[in-house]
Amino acid sequence: MYLSHQSPATESPSTLRMTNYISTKLRTFLGEPMGEKCVAFVDGVDKDLAIILMGYGFDKAYVLLGQFLLMHKKEDDFQMWLMLRCGATQQEAQKISVCLREWCSTFI
Repeated sequence: MYLSHQSPATESPSTLRMTNYISTKLRTFLGEPMGEKCVAFVDGVDKDLAIILMGYGFDKAYVLLGQFLLMHKKEDDFQMWLMLRCGATQQEAQKISVCLREWCSTFI
């Protein structure tokens, strides 16, 4: 499964290395509709970040997805919001935005 929308032949070697590995958490999240999943099920959200997100009202994955969609799926803006508002690290913010982007590509 490639996380990029390019064909494998047009991807750079570094992109291929990054996309060949999909975490178990991401694979599980993308494997089914979102439903009522807790925000902690989103790839990139650890226990501490989940508590912070829940404190801001982002208790469900679909609520966080709503914020992503409100930001017009602009990953840089969404990542910046996660870092500034919720204290996410850059790596967490990137993993979360990739997870939500790929979920949208799969289900919307």
